[in-house]
Amino acid sequence: MKPSRRALLAGAVALAAPVKGRSQGMEKIKLLLDWGWLPYHSVYFIAQEKGYFRDAGVEVEYEQGRGSNTTAIVVGQRGYDIGHINITNVAAAIARGVPLKTVCVYQHRTSASFVGIKGRVTLTGPDSLRGLKIGSTPGGSDGLSLSVFRRANRIPENALNVISLDASAKNAALLTNQVDVVSGDSHAYRAIVRGAGFEPEVLELASFGVPLLGFGYAANDQAIREKPEAIRRMLVAIKRAMADQVADTDAACTLIKSKVTVAGSQAQCVDYAKGLQALSQPLSDPTWGRSSEAEWRALVETLTAVGEIRQQRPLDAYYTNDFVPA
Repeated sequence: MKPSRRALLAGAVALAAPVKGRSQGMEKIKLLLDWGWLPYHSVYFIAQEKGYFRDAGVEVEYEQGRGSNTTAIVVGQRGYDIGHINITNVAAAIARGVPLKTVCVYQHRTSASFVGIKGRVTLTGPDSLRGLKIGSTPGGSDGLSLSVFRRANRIPENALNVISLDASAKNAALLTNQVDVVSGDSHAYRAIVRGAGFEPEVLELASFGVPLLGFGYAANDQAIREKPEAIRRMLVAIKRAMADQVADTDAACTLIKSKVTVAGSQAQCVDYAKGLQALSQPLSDPTWGRSSEAEWRALVETLTAVGEIRQQRPLDAYYTNDFVPA
């Protein structure tokens, strides 16, 4: 039985105590993250520590999440103003009537991939997956990207040997050779495999017809109406912090590991964060954070084709560029 929305909200709130700014007279904004503390979340600690939120006139309370699907629901229920989230999950949630809108996209190419260990497997294209044991987590973005990949490459449902695994079990299954490859974000599994002393073998789904979007920010309709300037200024502060993270990723990892528990070594943290940076839009790009009509049309058409979107909405129901920092 699926958990109720109230239960999901309670679970997300209970996962961790919030981290808050302490400045007085600031406009408050509540941010829910996509997952438990990960290396790329260091940007929020940088923005807090260096006063970027304060400079922007916002007091930001941020908490770790329990997956982008849950973050979309909880932010849509107004438990939080905005979420750091996988934008593909946002699109699916909006199509189901969740009152959200994407306000920034900084990863325009999905990092969804198949990852194995070099020397054990060779991944050259869709056909190279046949006969391999594939560890995948159903029900979330993992399962969705796999479904889109199959459709884009005309792979029959029974042509791949997919083994359902809990997200927490995939690492050990791959490293101990219980499965040949896992499906998931390339920046995460590259760091995990290298941290275990191996070299990763990666097949990126975006190279084979999967036009899903990666990370960005989505706000609920009430926050967009009532806190437009706070959202805009928060994104300015976050972009500043992202630049610092790119400039000195080692220092960013040292900072977040001094504040909260982040799994893995310092080297793995740096590897993980740099992996996501490489897949993200350069901060120097004048169109940073902006959505394009073409990418949203491709995303919506793809999600419609696999049954994730059943009710058609205009494209501007999914995103706005009004909040992206200049």
